[in-house]
Amino acid sequence: MTARFAHHVLILRHAHSSWARPGERDHQRPLDERGAADASRLAEIFASEDLVVDAVACSTATRAVDTLAPLVPVLGETVPVRYADELYALGAEAYFAAARQAGDIGQLLVVGHNPMIEDFTRSLCESGEEDAVAAIAGGFPTAALAIVGLDRPLSEIEAKAGRLLRVIRP
Repeated sequence: MTARFAHHVLILRHAHSSWARPGERDHQRPLDERGAADASRLAEIFASEDLVVDAVACSTATRAVDTLAPLVPVLGETVPVRYADELYALGAEAYFAAARQAGDIGQLLVVGHNPMIEDFTRSLCESGEEDAVAAIAGGFPTAALAIVGLDRPLSEIEAKAGRLLRVIRP
């Protein structure tokens, strides 16, 4: 993150998941072995790079919750987490709404799904660092973390208000 921006949204697509088993709803799909390893590696990256968040908005889907789980000890047990069905079921506007609901904080982590994560990131960022833009040019990979800088409070977030600073892939 950079001091140039007062606020940041860290946008995380859930890690790789298994296919639904017979009788299992899509919402219940867990991470597969690769996804669990990527989620653990993300926790290591958060710790080694001292990435800090003030709050988390996370989809209620099992694969999103499981992606967040190894990050919680690194982020701190006191960081509030809001689980929202909207981040599973609705479009990019639900992600904007989740950011606005976070209020006047510095850093928000949003954990969700494609295609909404990709749509949210693209509509939020009018510009970006060349390497970051290239990293998601062909799509938003599982377990990828986009860091977006904002000059305005999250409560005022809107399309084209951010700058894509970095994309981290475990």
